Amino acid sequence: MKKVMYLEFERCIGCRSCQAACRECGGHDAKERNYVEYIDFFESRQTYPMMCMQCKDPACAKVCPANAIQITEEGVVLSAMEEKCIGCRNCTFGCPFGIPKFDFEENKMYKCDMCYDRTKYDISPMCASVCPSDAIRFIDHDEMMELRRRRTQMNLIEGKKPSQNDKWQYVPEFFGVYSD
Repeated sequence: MKKVMYLEFERCIGCRSCQAACRECGGHDAKERNYVEYIDFFESRQTYPMMCMQCKDPACAKVCPANAIQITEEGVVLSAMEEKCIGCRNCTFGCPFGIPKFDFEENKMYKCDMCYDRTKYDISPMCASVCPSDAIRFIDHDEMMELRRRRTQMNLIEGKKPSQNDKWQYVPEFFGVYSD
């Protein structure tokens, strides 16, 4: 059974262990490719993990004039290929989540690729392997679907309705994301 990423934003405790693990991951050049953001810094200290949502139709890849951003058969959106990236930064502007970052010193783009060198063998990405609060998990698809079903039921019981936030429509079915 194929495994998937599952995020529960409200579980994030802001420890940033996911960022530290990402920096330590081989091939990441000691750069973190995921982020921990504040929901509203002026209102609370609640944080949430943010990494590439592996969009169904990734804007970053669509706006790349050099075709440097490749998508694997499994749907994983990879970082720009160094030999093709021309440094235009279209990907950084095109992503609705603000994930791709541009390194001006090295003149290249980098972003989360779900630790593809690990996940293609069903090994947990670095961020999920160290998250102490289970805000980031790498789980079986069936387990994710069960969690989603229970979450939907609880939201209905609590009277919560799905929000109409456009950017989440790009997130594929294999990537579970939840936030209250």
